[in-house]
Amino acid sequence: MPNLISVVVPAYNATPTLAETLQSVLRQTHAELEVIVVDDGSKDGTRAMAESIAARDARVRVISKPNGGVAAARNTGIDAARGDFVAPLDADDLWHPDKLRLQLERFTNGPASLGLVYNWYRRIDTSGRIIDASATPVVEGWVLYRHLDWNFVSNGSTPLIRRSALDDLRYEPGLNAAGAQGCEDYLIQLQIALKHQFACVPAYLTGYRRTDGAMTEDVGRMIRSHIAMYRVLWPDLDDTARGLARRRMANFFAEYARNRARRGLFREAIGAVGEAFAHDPIGAPLKLAEQARLTAIYLSRRGGGVDRFVDPRHFDAYSDTEVDTAWDSRRRLQRFKSLAALDAAYHPRMVERPAS
Repeated sequence: MPNLISVVVPAYNATPTLAETLQSVLRQTHAELEVIVVDDGSKDGTRAMAESIAARDARVRVISKPNGGVAAARNTGIDAARGDFVAPLDADDLWHPDKLRLQLERFTNGPASLGLVYNWYRRIDTSGRIIDASATPVVEGWVLYRHLDWNFVSNGSTPLIRRSALDDLRYEPGLNAAGAQGCEDYLIQLQIALKHQFACVPAYLTGYRRTDGAMTEDVGRMIRSHIAMYRVLWPDLDDTARGLARRRMANFFAEYARNRARRGLFREAIGAVGEAFAHDPIGAPLKLAEQARLTAIYLSRRGGGVDRFVDPRHFDAYSDTEVDTAWDSRRRLQRFKSLAALDAAYHPRMVERPAS
């Protein structure tokens, strides 16, 4: 079937959100779908719920496997996919009805080298309400250097990926095995950016849910996951990308030092400080000073009852182009100017496997 999109939904103990998530898929205005729900060894009623939905809509099928983490579950779904395009979706996130149609239009009108189309997203809480300012980056073309500097896609439920851009590429299960799960989405996006261009649909088409106790709330693990991700990616990077990766790793080590110090783990904090200097001797002092400033801000606000923005409206109540809150992009985009010039000159033939 031409333009068949394979939606891959890894699900582990997902009964509170799975039905709403799948409903947002099945109402897509692009109807040529197969929806592959991968039950990753759930201990609740996830499999039964998915099978009940599959019984009502033939586009849905369910695969069950022993628990092995989100990367292995996504890989199982990709291996079973029949579509020309793959759309990953976490079992607690939501899509606007036009998401896949608008993304597919960008592929139709784009170059053959276009491998991934993303869109803007809104952060939502457990009730689907908006909880933060929604970023509006438009970063297109060859994007490797800018994406290394800033994860502007930001989550795993937003991309639509051309199947041929994946080829034998899969999500990295080694992060989970090392206790550093979290950056599998960012890693595979960077791996795609090595050889393919990106495009953006400038509309808020993904509801990215932040739940209490979610993996992305485990700050220490997410920092370790970023560091582990750069190490996996390292052999594929050219010298320019390696320089960016070093500076980013130094930043994460500085952040990890603050995270460990706040928990009284001073030996680990000192080790992280040393790693920050090892990766970026010139920039490390500024990075560590910034982390100290953030600590002071945190301590001054602790117990002060500072609440983040919460919009009482549900994600579905917004149109795909309606702005929720103001996003201050000036500092971010200013730093992107020089990287945009580097990306414009980038070509995948540059990417070989340098000696480590």
